[in-house]
Amino acid sequence: MDSPLLINQVIHLVEKDLDFRVLWNSDPAFWICLTTKANVPRRFSPQEILDGIPSGLYTFVPDLWLVRGGLQDFSAAAIQTRDRIWDLIGRLVTNEPLVFDPAWRASELKAISESSGIAVPNLYPYLGKYWRGGKVPDALIPEYYARGQSRSPYSESSQRAGRKKQPGAAGKKLTPEDLQHFQEAILKYHLNGGKDSLEKTYTKLLGDYYTVKDKSGNNVALMNPDDIPSRSQFFYWHWKNKDILQEAKCRDGERKYNLENRAELGKTETHLYGPGIASQIDATTADIYLVSRDDRSAIIGRPTIYFLMDSYSHIVTGMNISLDPPSWDNAARTILNAIENKVDYCRRYGVNITEEEWPCQNLPSVILGDRGEMESKTADLLVKHLSITVENAPPYRGDLKGIIEKHFHLMNLDMEGLPGFVKKDFNKRGAEDYRLEASLDIFQFTAIMIRCVLQYNNYHYMKDYRKTPQMRQLHIKPIPRDLWNYGIHYMSGGLKTMDREYVRYHLLPKGEATVTKHGIRFNKRYYSCTRAEQEKWFDIARTQHSWKLTCAYDPRDAALIYISPAANDSPIECHLLEKDRMYEGLSAEEAAWMAKADSTEAITYAPTEDFHSVQLDEFIEKTKQEAKRLASSVSSRSKAARIAEIQSNRKRENEIILQANTDTTLKTHGILSEKEVTEEEEDDMPLVQKMIHDALDKALKKEE
Repeated sequence: MDSPLLINQVIHLVEKDLDFRVLWNSDPAFWICLTTKANVPRRFSPQEILDGIPSGLYTFVPDLWLVRGGLQDFSAAAIQTRDRIWDLIGRLVTNEPLVFDPAWRASELKAISESSGIAVPNLYPYLGKYWRGGKVPDALIPEYYARGQSRSPYSESSQRAGRKKQPGAAGKKLTPEDLQHFQEAILKYHLNGGKDSLEKTYTKLLGDYYTVKDKSGNNVALMNPDDIPSRSQFFYWHWKNKDILQEAKCRDGERKYNLENRAELGKTETHLYGPGIASQIDATTADIYLVSRDDRSAIIGRPTIYFLMDSYSHIVTGMNISLDPPSWDNAARTILNAIENKVDYCRRYGVNITEEEWPCQNLPSVILGDRGEMESKTADLLVKHLSITVENAPPYRGDLKGIIEKHFHLMNLDMEGLPGFVKKDFNKRGAEDYRLEASLDIFQFTAIMIRCVLQYNNYHYMKDYRKTPQMRQLHIKPIPRDLWNYGIHYMSGGLKTMDREYVRYHLLPKGEATVTKHGIRFNKRYYSCTRAEQEKWFDIARTQHSWKLTCAYDPRDAALIYISPAANDSPIECHLLEKDRMYEGLSAEEAAWMAKADSTEAITYAPTEDFHSVQLDEFIEKTKQEAKRLASSVSSRSKAARIAEIQSNRKRENEIILQANTDTTLKTHGILSEKEVTEEEEDDMPLVQKMIHDALDKALKKEE
């Protein structure tokens, strides 16, 4: 096997039936056992693993230890616990590879223990959980979903929580009124007031609410111990309900909080010792106007292009083209494209390639953005879920910013000859409006951009790239793909692998879908999946009521959405139902544009339909009045007689119609000559026969 091991890969030792996660792939390399409760990494030889794979001693297996689901699938308490633990060990575990040195790790854990009051043996399970869970902070989420149903100790039906109370000791069954007193005391004394300690706050709580007072309002004595909450009850309630960050802000002030307590997710010292150590993401508005795929006469404006480039090799690892302005959603799609199989991605746009032509399918360790969307709170998803460090154009890394800026310049040069390209002489007298020349749709434009990227990755010779002596010895050309392959084989790098469905669910934008009797409705389109059909979701929705689900959707493809019905569930892929297959193959923007066009067409057509509806009502009313007029001239007969003759009347009417149709056919073929009917005979005809006669007469006159 030529490819090196990647960080986060899961390897199965066949002989002992054990799974290991790669934590560090440089020499020395470290991994951790996943099928035991091991909390300490162990050294291993990557070459031994690579040599053992062909013989079947080791195999690569899917990663089943990642925490599934998004933030909306976990309780606030679970998120707070995760953040509390991360504040303890975050700086330790991200200091790689030092954290794998037992002596250094022991020293740091001792310092953490002294500052936090948590014993060192109790810190190791946090490290193990982080490493086994994929080196992401979400691995620290408590597994509440695997526990039994919890009961509130404050509900009316439950007994007083805790150990049995000693005689004469304080303690009671807490009520909602007691909890309100706790809250008021915390706000009044511990946070916003004199910033008293919890012990002092408890004393003042008793003085305010649990003492016997005289007529002047002075405290005379404490209440009966059975009517007073104990110190442990108060402390436990505070521990369960406190907001650490909010308390820090209230007690120390916003300014001091920002200085000493806020998360430090910014710049880190990054050395480019291989692919994936750092990547840069940026966006630009393309200098070209596009048209709609559905209506080629409709000009839809200029697209936004996003590129993710590896800072070491300068290769484009991910791209995204859409009609939306620069945003976090667009940046997330670009990062998602970085781990996508490029053969499949290119095939969707009619471009056939081999894996060697675009070999990038991994996540980087650091992403450098240009502020904007990468400074948004949403970008914390990269840190919390994928353990990717986010940087925002540090001053000493202007050279990396220049890499992607230069790439945009090259792309614009490739676009100059395209129809709809923005021309510099637009404002000159007599110049044609280049927007009217637009003829490419976003699908065709994306295919062209893919070709431009392939040309750049595989054949662009970077004259200013400074090669190392080893590169010169191996005759490595300064071409992005050659540098990428060289870095993977001869440098350690920082490329990471992670389950694609897991990454896709966390990076794609979220929306709210509804399970209905017609299917899973999202953005006026209907989807289904195997699980929904097997569990009869749609039957339940029809029998009882519909319900909401959080879904992730790919704006590039309206044919798919992803749902995670329960905590720790893997994302489920849902496909369009047959009735909405018209949207298959379209991006979400195109589907939305098509829906808007249909809505506009329906609105503008409504007056025409209304007018013809008025005409229809008018015709029906006239016919109804004529029928009533003719019915009034019928001789009066008993109701019973009229009812009794229905069958005979029906038979006679069919005979009249049959005869009339026969006569019409014979006359049409010239076999039967037209018979003149006198006015007296016409008056004596039954109503239906008279109508047939009139219709026949009109048809014959029309033929003449």
